[in-house]
Amino acid sequence: MLDVTLLGTSGTLPLPGRYLSSALIRIGGKLFLIDCGEGTQVALRAKGWGIRRIDSILLTHSHADHVLGLPGLLLTLAFSQRGAEEPLRIFGPPSVLPVLESIRVFAPRLPYPVYFIPLEVGDEVDVTDNLKLFAGPTEHDVPCLSYSLYVPRSPKFDVERANSLGVPRDLWGRLQRGESVFVGEREIQPQDVLGPPRKGLKLVFITDTRFTEDLVSFASKIQPPDLLISEGMYGDESMRPKDWDVPHMTFAEAAKVASASGARLLWLTHYSPMMADPSRYIENARRIFPNAIAAQDGTEISLSYED
Repeated sequence: MLDVTLLGTSGTLPLPGRYLSSALIRIGGKLFLIDCGEGTQVALRAKGWGIRRIDSILLTHSHADHVLGLPGLLLTLAFSQRGAEEPLRIFGPPSVLPVLESIRVFAPRLPYPVYFIPLEVGDEVDVTDNLKLFAGPTEHDVPCLSYSLYVPRSPKFDVERANSLGVPRDLWGRLQRGESVFVGEREIQPQDVLGPPRKGLKLVFITDTRFTEDLVSFASKIQPPDLLISEGMYGDESMRPKDWDVPHMTFAEAAKVASASGARLLWLTHYSPMMADPSRYIENARRIFPNAIAAQDGTEISLSYED
């Protein structure tokens, strides 16, 4: 199971009742935070999932509304008694490193190690044994990444087949992990007792970008997303600034990514401050992708494997 909540849904600046865009993912007792703008740790406390259990922070880019909550969060983690055996990993484009180095001026001594893992578009990382992270493209005015979190699912183990082959129960786990085993002098391969591949769980997070076909390709990689969280900076085209080119998406463009990638559900987020009520514009998305919602701070879902 993969639990997901939005800590904030605002873009550019926080508003009363609307924190800056950030997502929190819980899997296997660990937390993974995507972006950390001003006030994110307040939203974290309000959610109540815990702060000390944050395993990794995924930063999309270095703009202030996505990183300025880090100094306070790093210090809060220190006050939570996090120790030397509980490292914090921060992933992001290489351009984030100078930001992290400057932040350490505010938090020069921490009781836990902090490791920065730079990512480029196309990189893949095994964050845990059962969580894969993929870095994807965006088109923004600074280096920026989209993220895909994928929880694979093992093929179904055929107990009857294993018993017919005489495989002792204590060897089943090795076969499920993809290892071959010997029963006497006979070698048993995983495919002898495992069923066909099964669909995993997949979350895609996209922010601060204009629409591109590369986004669609990234979002649909491996399998369609169970949940696509995408910025919808503008409810419609009339909100897009006319005097400069701002690389952000409308509700309709985010819905186009969801539809073309085969997503099951679309959460819109990262709203322009000029949108007092984003839900007024939701039909602009639903005309293209019916299963779209104008998410709010605290929107939450639990994703489970399909049977």
